[in-house]
Amino acid sequence: MTSTGNASRASTPDLKRPSARVAFVLGSFLVGFVIAFNLLNHQIDSQVFDYGKSPTAQPALNIWFDSNAPLVYLAMTNTQTRMQMTNRHPLFPYIGVLPVKAMRRLGIAEPLGVCLVLAFGVGLMSGLFSLTLTLTLENAALMGLGQLFFLASASFVFWSGLCERFSWGSATILSVTAGAAYYSRKEKMPVAAAVFLNVISLSVTITNWMFGLLLALNFFKIKTAIKVGLYGLAAGLGLWFMEQLFITQHDSLLHVQAWNHKYVLNDYAGAVHQKLVALLGHTAVMPGFHLYGFADGVAAESHQMLGVAQSAPGSSGPLGLGLVIAWAVLLVVGTLAWSSNVSKNQFDRFLSFGILGQITLHMIYGVELFLYGLHVLPLVLLLVVRGLDTLKGPSRRIVIAGLCGFVPLLAFHNINQYREARTLYVERYEERLHSPAEAPAHGAQQGPKQGRKQGP
Repeated sequence: MTSTGNASRASTPDLKRPSARVAFVLGSFLVGFVIAFNLLNHQIDSQVFDYGKSPTAQPALNIWFDSNAPLVYLAMTNTQTRMQMTNRHPLFPYIGVLPVKAMRRLGIAEPLGVCLVLAFGVGLMSGLFSLTLTLTLENAALMGLGQLFFLASASFVFWSGLCERFSWGSATILSVTAGAAYYSRKEKMPVAAAVFLNVISLSVTITNWMFGLLLALNFFKIKTAIKVGLYGLAAGLGLWFMEQLFITQHDSLLHVQAWNHKYVLNDYAGAVHQKLVALLGHTAVMPGFHLYGFADGVAAESHQMLGVAQSAPGSSGPLGLGLVIAWAVLLVVGTLAWSSNVSKNQFDRFLSFGILGQITLHMIYGVELFLYGLHVLPLVLLLVVRGLDTLKGPSRRIVIAGLCGFVPLLAFHNINQYREARTLYVERYEERLHSPAEAPAHGAQQGPKQGRKQGP
């Protein structure tokens, strides 16, 4: 155990070489962007919306761990669609529709525009994660290994190439997290900055507003925190109403879709321990996946969808089991070290309550909890490496040496699992794609039929 003085020094990183830290953050952004763009550019044809089928019978819908790739694609390319779901994703049209339409006017095809926007979100998420590492860690080796761990994690490998909102949602969480880290070092936050970060937190996924509110509660007295939350909500509402200038609003902010009740305390997600395994284990080390048919009413025939909610940790084989055990050790050691050795500041309180908030939310809501991995794992990983950063002498050297062996094996394992899952995805996608076409549901969408290559 280190002394309080050592813990204090660990919470304030050495900034003698800011240029190296800037290069680290920019490099992390570029790596995330390039990986995501290459995956998306090669696979987007198997994720787009098929105008020949109804929204509930889309070939790519739900197969990939309950994801909504074709509906998200539609939301990014069509200003008339109900799939904007702005009651759940209030300001996403600013991120999705506007850039894609602007690039279309410049002659960039919609599929490529969608790939660029989504890849930018992945790069931003990666860069913000590395920025937070530089603001909260002392040891440069742990910064680099922490970043590589994130890039090798199952959450990053499996979601960076998907037409989904989760990378952007994670980027908004990490924006607030980086803000908490930065202003914790200054020990004071301007109200304007807190309001701005509140707006960001509620922009992509409404439940992520919890991070903006936690930020305000950790930096201000209760009356000021309430004002920050109200100012952020007012600004968000103003931006929400302005969306009517370029999209058709179909939902009120207070409307709740009837099918949401299926995602509350669903049996498939399992008991509390299964949910914790999914959120804390599967998000880092991909287990063996199974085929299931949860989403009744969404053309999800039995054994048509990939899932891991009921998979045992390490069920992918001996390497997977060894990686799960190693990750469990790191998780326990890092958490205990953080709990014992870190002199807690506003950032630590924000981080711990943010993790607890996400875990509590998904104890109640969610079915295939691996879907939310990018909202949970980066925060858990930040806490673990912050704890490991307090270790000194032989303990730190052992941890760094262990991570040097662990991270490459983690990447190898998760990439192999991804390839296997992608093969299964394509098989089911092709089967659905070539099934008899349905007439689109009444009022489903307007717009020209999209061209499509056959195959991924």
